[in-house]
Parts: sequence; structure tokens; C-alpha cells
Amino acid sequence: MNTSTEHTYLPLLAKIVNHDEHAFSELYDLFYPSLSRHILQKIDDSTVAEDLLHDLFLSLWKNRENLLKIESLPAYLYSSCRYLVIAYYQKKTAVEYYDDLSDYDLLLEEQPLEERLHYRYVLDIVEQEIENLPEKCKQIFRLSREEFKTNKEIAKDFDISESTVENHINKAIKRLKSVTRHFFHFFL
Repeated sequence: MNTSTEHTYLPLLAKIVNHDEHAFSELYDLFYPSLSRHILQKIDDSTVAEDLLHDLFLSLWKNRENLLKIESLPAYLYSSCRYLVIAYYQKKTAVEYYDDLSDYDLLLEEQPLEERLHYRYVLDIVEQEIENLPEKCKQIFRLSREEFKTNKEIAKDFDISESTVENHINKAIKRLKSVTRHFFHFFL
């Protein structure tokens, strides 16, 4: 991002942290066009791209108190877009987690090796943490997130209530959030 853009968005951050909706709207208008083009290079569906960007900016607003902790907002936004695109494709095609870094190259081929390795490192930490979950919690979480089964289907498989399934999933997510919070300021 060039210096003039930096001078444009930096003053907005402090205002946004202080709940200034107008400043947030300016930030949105500043980054939306380039982020939209970036996502549309990966996803040929403007409605999906718009939804992903709205999710990103909604998350940014909800977690605005952390904005000043981000070293480079443009880098953060573009990285977040990449992760949202990957999540979109994983959900769309119901693929399981890949074990090999080369499988990610299909989605991240334009990214520097360092970023791909960092992403793989984070995935490895997540996978390790999932493995450390209590057995039933781990099984339920995997069925939900990797096989995309509904809570109702999982409850039937385990002969437990849907709320118990939800509790197991929430427990797993909470644990993953605590382990990965320093990697992602706003996601998971």
C-alpha cells in the first residue's frame, strides 16, 4: 500500500477504536474496491465476494478495540481475504483438511513461500490442538467441521442431545481460539 493511502487510513483507526462509525465507513470505502478485486481474482462470484468482505468488515468492527495492535492493516486485510477464500472453498466442496502443503498451492499459488509455510504452521498447531481434545469432543468437532454434519446428525450418531453436541463444539472452538489468538486477531 502506498504512503498516501497509509496517511489516509492511519488517522481513521483511532477514531474507529472510539466507536466512530463515520470513520469506519471511510475505511470501508477506502479498502473495499481493492479487496473486492482481490477476492474476485479467486472467486468468480461477485455476490460471494461481497458477502466475504461484509463478514470481514463486520468482524473488524466487532473487534475494533484491537485495531491499533495490527502492524499493517492492508497486509492483515489481504491475508484475511485469503483465509476467507480458503474457508469458502473448503466449505463449498466439503473437503477435508489437507495433509500436504502442495495441496494448498492450488489456492495460494501466488503467495510467497513464507506465507504458505506460516499458514501451514498455524494449521499444524490447530490440528495438534484438535488431537489433544478429549476423545468424544474431538470426534464431534471433526464430524461438524471436517465432514460438515449437522448437530442433529451428530446427536443421532452419538445418541446425545443437540445441546450436548453444541457444548462439545463450543468447547473445542474455545480451546482453538485460546491457542491461536496471537495468529488471528479476529478470526476462528
